[in-house]
Amino acid sequence: MEIEISKDMTVLEVLEKYPKLLDVFVKKGFTPLKDPVMRKTMAGSTTIEQACVRFGLDVQKFVEELKEAAK
Repeated sequence: MEIEISKDMTVLEVLEKYPKLLDVFVKKGFTPLKDPVMRKTMAGSTTIEQACVRFGLDVQKFVEELKEAAK
């Protein structure tokens, strides 16, 4: 099964497709995602790339980590 996650997807798109990845985001500092309201509002308009820039994460490495965790 091909895991489809890219830096251009919104955080919400990824979480809707792979809900178990919420823990990965939270561990990397995306703690506002624990709140369902914040998850709907913030995550719907923020791409993986934008989130990585904000939290100082390497985009490519984080996308790979998400893909691995989604397996």
